Amino acid sequence: MASRRRAYAAVIAALLVCAPFAMKGVRWRAQVLILTATGQVPDIGLRDVISFIGPGAYRQSLEHLSETRNPYSVIQNLHVTAADLQAGSLLFRDQCASCHGPSAVGGLNGAPALAGRPLTHGESDWAIFRTIRNGVPGTPMQPHAFRPLQLWQLVTVIRAFQATQHFGSSTAGAPSIARPAVSVPYERLRDLQEPAEDWLTFSGSFRSTRHSKLTAIDPSNVSGLALRWLYHFDVSFGSRASPIVTNGLMYLTHPPAQMMALDAITGRRVWQYDGAHPDVPAENDSGLVNNRGAAILGNRVFFGTADARVIALSADTGKELWNVSVVDVPKVYSITSAPLAYKDLVVVGVATFHVGRAFVVALDAATGRERWRFVAIPGPGERGNDTWAGESWRTGGAPTWLTGSYDPELNLLYWGVGNPKPDYDASLRRGDNLYTDSVVALDGSTGKLRWYFQFTPADDHDWDSNQIPVLIDRTKGDRTEKLMLWANRNGFYYALNRVTGQFLHASAFVQQTWTDGIDANGRPKPRPQAVRNSKGSLQFPGNGGATNWWTPSYDSALNLFFVPVIEHGMMFFSTLDSYPVNAQPLFYTAVRALDADTGALVWERRNAVRTDDRFTGSLMTTAGGLLFGCDQSTFFALESKSGKLLWSVDTGGSVTAPPVTYTVAGVQYVAVAAATNLLVFSLPNATAAAGRGDDGHTVRPTDSRRPADALAALPRPNRSR
Repeated sequence: MASRRRAYAAVIAALLVCAPFAMKGVRWRAQVLILTATGQVPDIGLRDVISFIGPGAYRQSLEHLSETRNPYSVIQNLHVTAADLQAGSLLFRDQCASCHGPSAVGGLNGAPALAGRPLTHGESDWAIFRTIRNGVPGTPMQPHAFRPLQLWQLVTVIRAFQATQHFGSSTAGAPSIARPAVSVPYERLRDLQEPAEDWLTFSGSFRSTRHSKLTAIDPSNVSGLALRWLYHFDVSFGSRASPIVTNGLMYLTHPPAQMMALDAITGRRVWQYDGAHPDVPAENDSGLVNNRGAAILGNRVFFGTADARVIALSADTGKELWNVSVVDVPKVYSITSAPLAYKDLVVVGVATFHVGRAFVVALDAATGRERWRFVAIPGPGERGNDTWAGESWRTGGAPTWLTGSYDPELNLLYWGVGNPKPDYDASLRRGDNLYTDSVVALDGSTGKLRWYFQFTPADDHDWDSNQIPVLIDRTKGDRTEKLMLWANRNGFYYALNRVTGQFLHASAFVQQTWTDGIDANGRPKPRPQAVRNSKGSLQFPGNGGATNWWTPSYDSALNLFFVPVIEHGMMFFSTLDSYPVNAQPLFYTAVRALDADTGALVWERRNAVRTDDRFTGSLMTTAGGLLFGCDQSTFFALESKSGKLLWSVDTGGSVTAPPVTYTVAGVQYVAVAAATNLLVFSLPNATAAAGRGDDGHTVRPTDSRRPADALAALPRPNRSR
């Protein structure tokens, strides 16, 4: 009884200390202190909690500790700067290296390695902190009297040692022109293998190789690329849109419900449409403000909105032709990607972050009437419903938010399906959870499921399969193989037979620690050490994935598959309320060229090592021998066959949007959205007519300046994801 009174007295004293600087947080602080003082939170003492939430401490917020009661998932190392790493390295050399070795690979006295293996006593920041401070009873690892800052700096060093495992190595304007009426018949889209003068779909063609036939810009002259014009979005958040271009017009979208047509030579606005409803904010309940582009068919352009409507406009004038909602609850669903239009249909998927079942829906291109709908989670009585425990299928998510691909000859539509909900606790939805983390092949006319392939059954890492299906034909002897190539967020590169869905092979393209490999049927074999616990399990890749929605590219002449990657691990926990946390102070992104037949690494181009913003950008290749890509604020061109950097420019803002290339009046252009600007580049022999659009919107031509100089003279756009 006396000990309980002393505990409550300590709580009251701590609250008196905390109250003056954080009155708004007194309630949760009181809850955390009481839970800790009464022994309801394991492996953390009252003194530590008080130091973390007291004035001038370590800026740690333990607000969620009262929910999770798991300090391992809440307490994170905040001392991860270069100075912390340097200080920690010196401390490790003086105090730890004699046992663990200077590179933490093990040493004297039976001291274990701290890199290249799971850590026995927990891998989360708090677990490592406690192990260093408290020691390990019965071993030479004795308690250490380091100051808290020194302990955190040692955690940073150990994280750096864990991050030293790398994958592979590098081997290596003219005036505006008069335009006839816009018309893009289905037959033109059907017969298009690779884009050339125009860019007509989100990924360039139904095959989604994102490889252009254009050759005017090549390794010999790409260093001369200059900014021709810039179009500024009058919004505060960045763009992920990939424009489509035809007939000298560029169609560009922006959330929540905006489309504009620009002169593709000068950037002058020809028309603009804004279909936002007054009661629909730019950011809905799901926090979705993205819009990745449009589709074109005949003389109509189509795009989706933040409140899950599909809108058809006249490609010539921007006049609204129809406007249809595809959901009953718009604040739960959103359309964030470009539609795919073929035959007489326009097809879209949806994002959902909270509840419900996502779907793919096809609308009549002429009227907007729904023609078919495929629900990504099967209901009762449907094949696959038994892969969801109990009623978990009702709120299982399975978002379908990235544009798919289409094979006109087979009349098959291929679409990626996202992860199940809840994201990180599979115990609430036991089973494989079909058709999450899958590619589904749907009959293009009816939406009926023809086949599926599940990349990650029962996913509890948020590794949704919202990537681009790349369709290629490969000659093998006297026959042609119809293949689908897929770099998945789970870290594996796959090849499938796209006629039947048969698994052909898979290989890891990043560091991965969650599986011992893929079996003969394409099913992963989880590792025993991947089983989570309350202290945390370090796993690669992190919840952002080995790659994400960023578009890959395929060059048939080189037979190379190019993929943007991220090398990063995270700490995963065993409970619903403990979300993954960053497990490395340093990580990097890269562009990797894989042999399309085997998945073997041919070359790699690494980007700068960094500590935050776990995003990179999309890719595009050309027959001119170039690969265009982006990372953070840099837009660059590499030599496709070697990965050699040939040109780059700082755009001044976050750039993740897929680039496109097109030709008008004999001039090749390269365009990419960066933060709140669309940037268009060409070689110096192009001329750009300055001017203002019909609404007075300013367009800034920069034909005489180098890219960096031209961009420096422009207003700095806001950085945004």
